[in-house]
Amino acid sequence: MPSLQIIAVIAISAVLGIGSVWLAVVGDVGFEAIRAGAWTAWPTAGADDSDPYIRARFSRTGELPISAAEGTAFVATADSAGETLVGHCDYLITGRTPAAQWWTLTLYRDADLSLIANPTERYGFNSTNIVREPDGSFDIVVAPRARPGNWLPSDEKAKALRLVFRLYDTPIATGGSVADIEMPRIERGHCR
Repeated sequence: MPSLQIIAVIAISAVLGIGSVWLAVVGDVGFEAIRAGAWTAWPTAGADDSDPYIRARFSRTGELPISAAEGTAFVATADSAGETLVGHCDYLITGRTPAAQWWTLTLYRDADLSLIANPTERYGFNSTNIVREPDGSFDIVVAPRARPGNWLPSDEKAKALRLVFRLYDTPIATGGSVADIEMPRIERGHCR
């Protein structure tokens, strides 16, 4: 009977261990992840002493993390309601950016992290080429069909999209308060 208990303990330990590693490496759950609305960041991912789970996560996806000295990147694969970002829907990204010297927002296909080819050759926006409201906020429409204003072309055939908001020279990356981060909202619009 004790050997059966030992086997059960080993099996449960293996399932829990493998499950926690999977969540840390594949899921949006990470030991050092920062969540702000629909956005998730791993600000220590580019540091020399980042934890092995973050390194495994970025090795698996092929992404290159920003050096902690340069800034941090927030990723969104779902809208603010938690629905997966898909190519056949329009999205409105609205709000302000956290404190940063410079920022970029880029749209990718989530499956292979490729840029979305489009006739305008626009793959994202940055802090210098965006049209802002008088109060400093902005609206960006992500849609497969052209829109007036800040339009970011998507692909109707893409099953999943990924938005990456990179903040350069930001207090977030250098140990500033992360409790009050307010990232732009991502709201789903019309779907085809």
